[in-house]
Amino acid sequence: MDKPSLPFLRAFLVPYLFLFVLYLLVIGCGGIWLYLTARHAQTELVTTHLVEVVSPFLKQLSKDQEYNKNTIPFLLSQKVIPLYQTMPHLKQVSIRDQQRGYGVRLSSKQQLVDVELEPLQNNFISSINYQQLARQLHLNTSPFFHISINLTSVQGNPIQMDVAFDRAGLVGRINNTLESIILNIVGFIIIGIVSLLLAFAVTLYTAFSAHKMDARLQKIYQQASMGKLSASLVHDLRNPLASLRANIKNLLITPDETEQVVDEMDHDILRLEQKLTDFLSLTKPRHSGFESISIENIINDVVRECKHLFKEKNITLSVLINPDIPVISVIPGDIRDALFNLLVNAKNHTQELGHVWVKTQYNQAQLEIIVEDDGPGIEDAFLKKIFDPFYTTRTNGHGLGLAIVKRTVEAHNGSIIAENCFPSGARFIITLPFTKHE
Repeated sequence: MDKPSLPFLRAFLVPYLFLFVLYLLVIGCGGIWLYLTARHAQTELVTTHLVEVVSPFLKQLSKDQEYNKNTIPFLLSQKVIPLYQTMPHLKQVSIRDQQRGYGVRLSSKQQLVDVELEPLQNNFISSINYQQLARQLHLNTSPFFHISINLTSVQGNPIQMDVAFDRAGLVGRINNTLESIILNIVGFIIIGIVSLLLAFAVTLYTAFSAHKMDARLQKIYQQASMGKLSASLVHDLRNPLASLRANIKNLLITPDETEQVVDEMDHDILRLEQKLTDFLSLTKPRHSGFESISIENIINDVVRECKHLFKEKNITLSVLINPDIPVISVIPGDIRDALFNLLVNAKNHTQELGHVWVKTQYNQAQLEIIVEDDGPGIEDAFLKKIFDPFYTTRTNGHGLGLAIVKRTVEAHNGSIIAENCFPSGARFIITLPFTKHE
């Protein structure tokens, strides 16, 4: 059994590849969006929690005595200890006004150390914006994450409290919380990819099975067609053979008519030879002999060969060929025979003083060769059978000419159709690709 061709595989591979890329794009972008949304929400929760934990300490601190140079260090040293015990990532707590600044930080030895800081540089202290805090936690690159809180006194003096945390510790805490979301996103992506691959494998297996089944059916159909062709051929050969037998007997009965009988026998033998030749032409394979050639040369050769046939009935033969047609890959002899058959068929069905045209049309992919006449046309009942082997409407026809033409065109990966013209006449259109397809 022949292996499926590359176009056959491409027909299934390209849609699934498109779906695979689309899936990765949608799930990837959706996963990133989901992760960023979840991270932002979790970051807001963390920063809000930090502020909520610090708030009681601030309220207690604001109720105490007026801030001065002596009381602030004492207040911080005494009351900041519970904050460090509650908040593991806390690194420094400081209070500043326009005259002074004090702070308590956690040293590398995990001990609380009092530090003196620069006073405030301006009177403006912004209020807390939790969304902005959430963005700053991930956008800033400094090792510390600062939360500044307004502690302006009753007298209106600007006072700011600054709480600094270990940024890496907070980010790590958030990432640990998001691990399950990341695992779920990756899991869904993997499950989706595996599902697509399984669907592709099932589809490919089904397609290959259908391809093999189609090949078997084609083989059966070809064998049935050959049987039908052989039976039709035997049936058509019986008449010439019977005529030969009768003529041989006539030689014995009427010796004086030998010359006439021999002529009839020769005519019958030629009919037999023509039928066998056409039958072989119909069944022989056509896969080699392709050449790149100008279709104009082929058409001109055929017209020159059969021009005398048209003169016998005073039929006008017109040729309309575009000179800019690119070269085409064909088997020249077969295409020439096919065109010759079409022109002879047009001549046989065109009355005297009639008209036959040979035209060409083309685009970038394919060429159309049109043979048209102004005869009586083709009956609708015959249009579907006209290319069947041994089907003919002429008493002296053998019904293989158009069947050979169709097989020749299909061997070139082309097609041929027959249709009626208005108001009268018939048209045959051959469509051929410019390049040979394996």
